[in-house]
Amino acid sequence: MTRRSGVATSAGRSGARASLPGLALLALLLYLVAVPLVLLLVASVKPTGLPLDPGIGAEQYRAVYGDPGFYRLIGHTAVFAAGCTISALAVGGVLAWLVERTDLPMKGAARVMIALPMVMPPFLLAMGWALLASPRTGLVNKALVETLGLAEAPFNVYSMGGMIFVETLALVPSVYLILGSAFRNMEPSLEEAAMASGARWPQMIARIFIPLLAPAILAAAAYLLIVGFLVFDVPGTLGMPVGLFVVSSRIVYLATDQSGGTSAYGQIAAIAVTFLVLLLALAYGYRYLTRQASRFVTVTGKGFRPRELRLGPLRPVAIALIVVYFVLAVALPLAILVWTSLTPYLAPVSREMLDQLTLSQHRAVLANSRVGAAAWTSTWVSLLSATLVAVLALLVAWTVLRSRGLGLRLRGAIDTLAFMPLAIPGTMIGMALVYVYLTLAFVPVYGTAWILVIAYVTVYLSFASRAATASLIQVHPELEEAAWTCGARTGVAVRRIVLPLLLPGLAGAWVWVVAHVMRELSTALLLQGEDNVTVAVQLWSYWSGGEPGKAAAVGVWMVLAMTVVTAVWQRLSSRSAAA
Repeated sequence: MTRRSGVATSAGRSGARASLPGLALLALLLYLVAVPLVLLLVASVKPTGLPLDPGIGAEQYRAVYGDPGFYRLIGHTAVFAAGCTISALAVGGVLAWLVERTDLPMKGAARVMIALPMVMPPFLLAMGWALLASPRTGLVNKALVETLGLAEAPFNVYSMGGMIFVETLALVPSVYLILGSAFRNMEPSLEEAAMASGARWPQMIARIFIPLLAPAILAAAAYLLIVGFLVFDVPGTLGMPVGLFVVSSRIVYLATDQSGGTSAYGQIAAIAVTFLVLLLALAYGYRYLTRQASRFVTVTGKGFRPRELRLGPLRPVAIALIVVYFVLAVALPLAILVWTSLTPYLAPVSREMLDQLTLSQHRAVLANSRVGAAAWTSTWVSLLSATLVAVLALLVAWTVLRSRGLGLRLRGAIDTLAFMPLAIPGTMIGMALVYVYLTLAFVPVYGTAWILVIAYVTVYLSFASRAATASLIQVHPELEEAAWTCGARTGVAVRRIVLPLLLPGLAGAWVWVVAHVMRELSTALLLQGEDNVTVAVQLWSYWSGGEPGKAAAVGVWMVLAMTVVTAVWQRLSSRSAAA
């Protein structure tokens, strides 16, 4: 009996040791994700809006729900999110169908033209269109007024329609990436059988295409709705100047421009908690739909070749659609940004101004020590954040899929915590971290660049963990079991076998995070201090401070950097796919 008891005790200790890494990971995720959300919830029921202050009640919710402006805010946010979703699905879906399922010529060039807008940060795209379609000074409006003899400018980008238009241009590449693979992987024999039965294209679309693509379309719609509810860049650039708010821009406004210091923190928390419930529901709907979409893949492997529809006389129209999108999403806004960065003052494009073009704006920006400090902060914060995200994503994927030390429920909790940041806007993460480190004052990161690293690790963990999990699923456990049979420990098996196989996918996710951290604005804006200003915040300061020339100069250099980073990401992603 004593011997059996000793064996059981030894096994229990071994099991406890095996579970320690998983429990440590769970504790870290709770600190990164759950603690900020809990303090956000606590702040929403505090009279002062600060979690440690005395008192508890529903004053903040009564103030928010009793304000008629809150319901206008809900309406504006819903219209913006729905408008972006519908228009981006329509445009991106048509472009994906043209490239993947028709005999469109030069498909490689078409794919590049559709994906290239990803190098333009959304707030730069919005700034470009503010210079193009502003009612008073917009280049397009001035040209149309002078050419057509109009009494007033036909376009106003500082409107709900303008915001939806610009955000749609920014979202189309994401829709293309989601739906393009779904179109590409549809089994052509289904269409051939329908055509042999006498079905026409409208019938095939209704009875074959839509049922097969429904999960992918619904998943894309859920993702776009999430983005529409949480995005700040375009509404902040085009809506805030005219008092047209959505929830993200309202939070930034209350946190940065509202008089009264901390008096707005409680309102921010109440608004954030209200919308967070909706966003979490959308996120789990998206998660379910993406899982369902995999059940509708109809690639059969041998002999698979997608059927291409002949465009015939509609081919020039299809080519024109892709060219028009590229011009609207890249060529025009980038050209006006370059022009504005080269003029000594804000001036329309004209032959007379050609002799006055100068690099003075670029020289002034490059000579500014604050811009240099912001560039250094953006560089090391993006590199460190991406590295930590990649390591954490690998640990999450390994624990969820391979760990034997944790039970199913604990592994599910880790997977859920890693996924939750998908539904949390950068503005909410930023404000939640303000509550955390104002409360935990003994942790000296508030106002430093380290709080940005913590925020970005939290925000981008969901994407990287999904990528790492998808890659690890494709690695059969037999490889690790063979290493264990040869006497290798788990750490050696991971380092020598699993990590080399996952490295291309992890490297692609790493570069993706670097690119997004470099361009991120809302979180950096809320957490900015004297020593942690990023390039995006410095650009925003120039733009909001009435220096569009300097803002354009910074933007041009940012686009160049983003182009290099995106090219590296595409290269690594192609290697990952090949591997």
